[in-house]
Amino acid sequence: MKEDRASTNKLSVKKLRRRPESLNRQRPVSSILNTQISSVIHVSVKPLRSARSTSNYKDKKESNNSLSRLTTHQSRNRSNKSVIEENSNKQLTNNETRSISVIKVRRPSSQFRQYSSKSINISNETNNSSSNHDRFSTGKDNDHHDNISNQSTSNIHIINKNWPGTIEDLTNPIHNSHGSIKNKKKENFIEYCCRCSRRRVLMYLISLILIGIILAIILIILLKKPTRIRNIPSLEAYLRWNTSATTVFGTTGLRGNTSNQLSSPFGLGFDSFGNLYIGDRYNHRIQKCNIRNLTCKTIAGQANAVSGTNMSSLNGPTFLYIDTNNNLYIADSGNQRIQFWNYGASYGTKVAGVTGSGGSGLNQFNTPYGIARDPTTNAIYICIVIAGGNGLGINNTQLNYPAGLIFDSSTNSLIISNYGASNIVRWVIGDYNWTIIAGSSTGLTGITSTLLNHPTSVTYDPMGNMYIADMFNHRIQLYLLGQSNGTTIAGILSQPGTNSTMLNYPVSVAFDDQLNLYVADSFNQRIQKFLRY
Repeated sequence: MKEDRASTNKLSVKKLRRRPESLNRQRPVSSILNTQISSVIHVSVKPLRSARSTSNYKDKKESNNSLSRLTTHQSRNRSNKSVIEENSNKQLTNNETRSISVIKVRRPSSQFRQYSSKSINISNETNNSSSNHDRFSTGKDNDHHDNISNQSTSNIHIINKNWPGTIEDLTNPIHNSHGSIKNKKKENFIEYCCRCSRRRVLMYLISLILIGIILAIILIILLKKPTRIRNIPSLEAYLRWNTSATTVFGTTGLRGNTSNQLSSPFGLGFDSFGNLYIGDRYNHRIQKCNIRNLTCKTIAGQANAVSGTNMSSLNGPTFLYIDTNNNLYIADSGNQRIQFWNYGASYGTKVAGVTGSGGSGLNQFNTPYGIARDPTTNAIYICIVIAGGNGLGINNTQLNYPAGLIFDSSTNSLIISNYGASNIVRWVIGDYNWTIIAGSSTGLTGITSTLLNHPTSVTYDPMGNMYIADMFNHRIQLYLLGQSNGTTIAGILSQPGTNSTMLNYPVSVAFDDQLNLYVADSFNQRIQKFLRY
């Protein structure tokens, strides 16, 4: 029976690895001085429940709270000495839960070592003598069984301590064991997080490097890839007009002198407000027309279509020029003069020519037509005077009834409609000869895309493309920049007519701010508008 009890009363012991010393080795308190605490051993002895002790379990539950503790506190000072304090010990009785704190000490060292724990099973034997509370023995001694219940089980927990601790810590080893475990878990968690953070940062850096390499490879491939020329739509695709026009001013085939009627309209031009100016030749006036509400009024000459020689009258005006201030220059052809009309004025000022007297003198004109102006020098250029002078002809030092005229500031030259020679020429200011732009250089007329038949005027769009009123071919020709072949954009070749698709001796063209095309259809007594699309 006694052997059975001994077999059931086993102690589970967890202890830390320590330096090779015998557990049975007894060391006096004096030898513990000048040491540091390395670990704490906690021993809990709990009674087993059995059929024999069940009836007395409730009575003995309160006695389980009594503890016998050995508390040792190490005070940290410069001499590294320790003072061990012992609490009052109580005699363990039968069927009690006994808790023993055993301090394991070692010689002084700079830091505590962390030992791994292990479990062992030993007989539940201890000495109940108060003089033996400072040591622990695992030997088999019959005296130890007198103070331990026959049905008790002893559990010994060895708790590792990594810090010196306080008196309160040593007096409550169970609390400190749990605290130590929690702290270790927290430290392990923080260390794990740090390791994870370092791994994440490393992974991010590797990912960024890989992405950079991939992007660099793609960029190199794109740079080395042959550049495909984009098919930019031709300017012709944007410069398209309806072939059927709308009559905006005048009455088809009918001369008239009302505000909306015309008689052989000639020169055209737009002011900065988008108003259209018309040289109403045989009504002896200049009409200012609003293209939005389609109304006109006389701004120069007489509204009743009466010619005259005074400063407020005109006689057969043809071409006109509008400067940036909306001032008006008029070729008063029948009066052999150039008139300047300030914006909003009721009369004009003669700037060149001799009124009513045509001639070959330097101060005389013989039916002046085209007018051009250099905005930089304010010089006025008029056909017949500024070029030629070598007599009527077709060679490159002569002109043949020049009509329309514009100034090209980019080349400091004049673009001349050489009406009698059926070509368009460029004459650089100061040169003695011209260069051909369009038509035949020998004065040959024709109906092909490269030939003209008595062109009367020329103009340019903002892109530098050239438009020619090919009068005797009854068409408007477009010459793209740098091209020598023209394209018919209005009228029908060599077919004069009165319907909306036909022209009858057109003499000039102009564009509004939407590049809609306006044509002075002279013999049809109207202004035709061809919408761009």
